[in-house]
Amino acid sequence: MSHDMDYTSQAINKKKKELEDQARIEISMEKLKLAKEQRCILQSQADIIQNMRKAMKEVRVDRDLLKKDKKKLEYLIGDLLKVGHCSKDKLERIKAIVDE
Repeated sequence: MSHDMDYTSQAINKKKKELEDQARIEISMEKLKLAKEQRCILQSQADIIQNMRKAMKEVRVDRDLLKKDKKKLEYLIGDLLKVGHCSKDKLERIKAIVDE
């Protein structure tokens, strides 16, 4: 009887150890999976930030070009008003459009 109890106790301890080992492995795998997902999220965020900065730079360049073109048109309108080549009404309408 004592031998059976020792054997059963050993079997239970062995099974307990196997379950603990299996649980540790599963926890490690889950941690690795979460770490991989976190790296993917961080990489995606980095890509989004990089793309946003690139888009903002392009918008700034376009905005600067439009500002330069607006200035040129304002000078041209001013020159035409001084010289009197066009009717004043047309120039005022063009200036109103530019001011928008």
